Amino acid sequence: MTNDDHHHNDRSGRRPVRVGLAGGSGFGRVHRANLARLAEQGSTRLVGVADPAGPPDDLEAGVGHFGSLTDLLAAEQPEVVIIATPIHTHAVLAEEAFRAGAHVYLEKPPVASMAEYDRLVAVAAETGLSCQIGFQALGSHALQRIADLVADGAIGEPRLITGLGVWSRDLAYFNRSPWSGRRRLDGHQVSDGVATNALAHSIAQALRIADVRALDQVKDVRTELYKANLDNESDDTTWIRVDSDGALPISVALTLCGPGNDQPPTVSVIGSEGRLDLQYTIDVLTVDRGGETERLEFDRDDLTENLLDHCADGAPLISPLTGHAPYMAVLEAIQAGDPLPLTDDVDVQGTGAQSHPVIKDIERWSRLAAESGEGFSAVGAPWADPVARSTWFPHR
Repeated sequence: MTNDDHHHNDRSGRRPVRVGLAGGSGFGRVHRANLARLAEQGSTRLVGVADPAGPPDDLEAGVGHFGSLTDLLAAEQPEVVIIATPIHTHAVLAEEAFRAGAHVYLEKPPVASMAEYDRLVAVAAETGLSCQIGFQALGSHALQRIADLVADGAIGEPRLITGLGVWSRDLAYFNRSPWSGRRRLDGHQVSDGVATNALAHSIAQALRIADVRALDQVKDVRTELYKANLDNESDDTTWIRVDSDGALPISVALTLCGPGNDQPPTVSVIGSEGRLDLQYTIDVLTVDRGGETERLEFDRDDLTENLLDHCADGAPLISPLTGHAPYMAVLEAIQAGDPLPLTDDVDVQGTGAQSHPVIKDIERWSRLAAESGEGFSAVGAPWADPVARSTWFPHR
């Protein structure tokens, strides 16, 4: 190894890893900024961006653009491929990257169906390559603290894990791409929705806190699905409950029809004598020991760096593909029934591209739905209807 190599690399003398990126715009921009940071450390080199829509207008100098991942793989032989493309393209692109010998960082949700998931897990095993899923909030150091606090009895007997997300999204958000707000597109499963895309981290975090990582732990998934965006196919206001063997029950209420003062979504552990509330987008944990509260801030591990460390020296993956079968069970449960259209108690605010539905008192009803463990209709939300409820069981 030359001094020059050493000079460029802070990670114990490793040479930069060749990285290809599928999807240069949208969330791909976040990855490009992160890769630029890692390149300065000498950890990575972005060798190409594949995007059929053309090169991003701010593409870094010296980085090639390719019209397809096939072309990028053939020309550059990247060691790692990051896939930040529409959901329904994930499975085929990830398989192609594996077959070309690359490790994969796959944006969330991993794929659009359990069938695609099972196939991709098999391909990863067959090729012996690694796959990190982009649930980046799983890198939070708050998760270990939550486990420690629960084990130490800080909140008494833990009873329920909840998730709460009240965001507002306008017509422009749903019009940003052909697949947005869709369950299917051109014969492909898309599975877009509040719990499978915008607030998907709520589900992934709750499952991780519950330590539910295998499908055979999941007993059933209950859903209650609505849409106030009537032109969409996908659910925008949703309650989900996951019951698993040997784990705390999970109850999550999510909406994209909030009043517009978006707060960081939370995942909580509610106990007999207190509660833990993690604002997972900002890694802030509030510890309430029955009235006495403490606010703690945490760092997080970067999932791209974690994948590089895993490939180099076997560090455990934080968000491995194989650990997300329970998340896919939730996605599958949501796709099993159509959301109920909502018109009562819905006020459409704004005009044109800025127009967005707001469900009356949605923050209150979402909190009650989550923390009761029973959903919107059970707590008496006036717009809710038991017909929107269903129960999904894993195929054993």
